[in-house]
Amino acid sequence: MTRTLLCGAALAGLMLYPVTARTRAAAGAQPQAQQQQQQNEQAKSVTGKVTAIGSDKRSFSMDVRDRDANKPMEFVIDNNTQVQGHVGVGTNAIVQYSPTGDGKNVALSVAPQDTQ
Repeated sequence: MTRTLLCGAALAGLMLYPVTARTRAAAGAQPQAQQQQQQNEQAKSVTGKVTAIGSDKRSFSMDVRDRDANKPMEFVIDNNTQVQGHVGVGTNAIVQYSPTGDGKNVALSVAPQDTQ
């Protein structure tokens, strides 16, 4: 009788383990998903002409139209930046970016813009 009771308790414990493990894994994924959502909410978009590309190919500058004048903006590229198509100096492009606390603009995506 004691053996049956112990085996039953052990079996019940094993049956609950996968549920608690999945719950903990899902709880750990939530902050990362929330962080990604917050970053997307803070994302901004601009269009302009690429004026320079850094020698390290990890940054570029664009002239962006701001009211009646062009203003230069600089962007950095990281491992998460999505570059679509070919973008070079002189290309009209659209950039989605996220400003950082230290004043940098991290490009989230860069794509050539049709000038039709």
